[in-house]
Amino acid sequence: MKKKFCTIITIAFMALLLLSVGAINCVSAQADERISWSEVVPPTVDGAWTSDDEWTDGGDVTTIGEDVSFTSTWFYGDAVVTEWLVEFLSDTTDDAADYVEFCMDGGDLVGGTAPQADDFKFVITGHTDLVWYQGDGSGWTEVSLDETEIEWANALSTSPTDSTEHWILEFVIPKNVGTVQLGVTWYLRLAVYDADTQSLAVWPEGSDADVPDTWGLENYTSETIPEGFSFGVMVLLSSVAVVVAAVGLRKRLRD
Repeated sequence: MKKKFCTIITIAFMALLLLSVGAINCVSAQADERISWSEVVPPTVDGAWTSDDEWTDGGDVTTIGEDVSFTSTWFYGDAVVTEWLVEFLSDTTDDAADYVEFCMDGGDLVGGTAPQADDFKFVITGHTDLVWYQGDGSGWTEVSLDETEIEWANALSTSPTDSTEHWILEFVIPKNVGTVQLGVTWYLRLAVYDADTQSLAVWPEGSDADVPDTWGLENYTSETIPEGFSFGVMVLLSSVAVVVAAVGLRKRLRD
């Protein structure tokens, strides 16, 4: 009986340990924090899902209502790069006043009440024109950066997420070379404006491009997502193991 009891407790402990390891690599419960997983499938920056598994390694898919979803991965090669997919699920029209705004803290995690010199943002207007801005301590100043600072493309396309053509943006930014320097973790803000419906989607909700203190935290893990093995599976496994252990313990106490 003692050997059987020890076996049950060991199974429960290992399951809980597995759950704990998985939890470290999952996004925080905080609404203003997200995570990038290590790249498995190198994305082709063309404004479309090149394959059905191109972005499934992103792990954390962040949504802004029903209008926008985005995910990200990172990769270390000649440089450390952060790779992004943004889908404007409700935007199916081509309007010159549409825009995407992406703000980045330089990685010092200082935040602040105004953009500083290590804070950058880019704005894509009309799906064609990209302009960079740099913080100056009180606001934003337009700057000219080398084209190597970002690779990007967007297009009207379908995806595994939505079979209706909608705007898809893909971009890649080197984190540790060039002018834009991003730390291991950094703050960000994403805003998407659809001129056709005059709607603005923002993450984090209520954040302000001019106030880095309101931006969200971009975290990371060096792990890749185990194929076919989700956080939900780990929760189920650990729950079953705990129940089995509890039943075994009750039987032992009765004996």
